Amino acid sequence: MSTGRKLAIWIPIGLLIIAGFCYCLAIGKTNPVLKQFPQIRSLETGQVISARKASHTDGIFGEWHVNLFDSQQSIAFVRVNPDAYELNIFCGEGEAADSTSALCMRNGAVAGLNGSYFNVRELTHTTYMKDDGMEVGETLPSETFRTNGVFLSGADGYEMDAADTLAVLPEGEAKWEAMASGPILIDEGEAIVYEEGIKGWKKFYNRRHPRSMVGKDAEGYLWLVAVDGRFDEGIGMTIAEMTELSRMLGLTDALNLDGGGSTTLWTLVGGVLNHPYDNKRYDHEGQRIVPNVLGVIRK
Repeated sequence: MSTGRKLAIWIPIGLLIIAGFCYCLAIGKTNPVLKQFPQIRSLETGQVISARKASHTDGIFGEWHVNLFDSQQSIAFVRVNPDAYELNIFCGEGEAADSTSALCMRNGAVAGLNGSYFNVRELTHTTYMKDDGMEVGETLPSETFRTNGVFLSGADGYEMDAADTLAVLPEGEAKWEAMASGPILIDEGEAIVYEEGIKGWKKFYNRRHPRSMVGKDAEGYLWLVAVDGRFDEGIGMTIAEMTELSRMLGLTDALNLDGGGSTTLWTLVGGVLNHPYDNKRYDHEGQRIVPNVLGVIRK
């Protein structure tokens, strides 16, 4: 056999060996962020999996009880691959409003997080909202002190952008779904700093509360995060601390959502993961009735 023919045979084989080696390295790599969590579960089965396996699993969830910011914190998260899961906005105002878990189950979701701000008495949206291509809410002037961003969902993916949602939202016109909220925590890798003197500083920005947020990391995975608050077991966070938590999770974009008694993170296989404050007990029962949620659906 000629040297040329030998090379023609062995070069493709060599490339396959190299490609296989690189693939093994890739799937064996552990996301350093996930090493922080003592227990991670599969979103499909609820089974406990290792941080290494979780690094390349499409859907995972977990809890983290840790001393952070010189305080006891109780954090729950869901992380999904947008190639395998969709993140949709589900709305139900007035009599159609319900708990986060009920709105998610009603719409066939496998996980979900409470959404944006609303009128607690009337159960109506107080921020810009677009569900299934229809605008169903607008941002009220009273919400502008904290609503400066929007979660956008469309055929070209998901974004969390800074935006003035008092006016007609240009980005929202081209998107199938949109949810205004805020404040923006991380914008294209840049941590946003809010300083004393702005409206709502004392009670909203600089006081520890239960908090909810949606984010995206550098690999494109989407995160839903709930931080307990107002309990000895989970003190809660300020907005600055939420921004720092976003950085710790490796998020390149992050948007704060409604918090307080609304904060609820749910999965189909694990139930309510955090400890909603609405019943003022550190258990999983105190869900608040809400008119909008972010739900995770398997593609």
